[in-house]
Amino acid sequence: MRPKVIEEMEQRGGKLPFIVEKSVANIQRYAEKLGAEYKLLDGEPFQKGLRAQCQKCAAINEEYDEYDTVVVLDTDKFVTTTCTENVFEARGIAPFDDVHRNRQLPDFCREFPRLGNPEYPLWSGAIYVMPRDFRQLMRAQINDSMRKVFELISPRPYVDEGIFHVLCHKAKFKLDKYLDEKWDYSSYLPNPEKANMIHIRHRPKGRDENYIDLVKAGIIEE
Repeated sequence: MRPKVIEEMEQRGGKLPFIVEKSVANIQRYAEKLGAEYKLLDGEPFQKGLRAQCQKCAAINEEYDEYDTVVVLDTDKFVTTTCTENVFEARGIAPFDDVHRNRQLPDFCREFPRLGNPEYPLWSGAIYVMPRDFRQLMRAQINDSMRKVFELISPRPYVDEGIFHVLCHKAKFKLDKYLDEKWDYSSYLPNPEKANMIHIRHRPKGRDENYIDLVKAGIIEE
């Protein structure tokens, strides 16, 4: 199956899909406000042959070691107009919400019993806030055998989340507290104005319509 984003780009004459275009502009403004550099990842910067979502793991590549903290966001994320916090100061790497804790992680462990471990997180991969020591620890777990594991995970729905799970398992990395869910607040939940970042979902309407409703409500800036 061809990636949906490619089909949308062709329909839009080579332009990014609407929601991606709006998200990029929103996050760029936020980065500029914080004095941070912004980069839109494309291609296969992490490992050739893996699905697009897995390429987010490129943030642990050595080329980013000059940065104290790297933040990775999906391209359907938006900073709210009420957010006054600096995401680079947030702690906990990524959210570990109930869906991932109670459904996704058990599913992964059943499908990959030799790779999964319920004692280690399988995060929501829409946002990662990764300090240098964590990125280097994850990178240190990668060898040829691990890259073959990534190839097994890539076709499955776990993508980057599954990759980081097996890296954390191998590194014996876990925390008592993970990233606050106010940095990954689903757009259909109540009181979105209390969030720092909203993750635009496909309900109750399509993503484009949900985005427009949030703009009209003054919760995110167009």
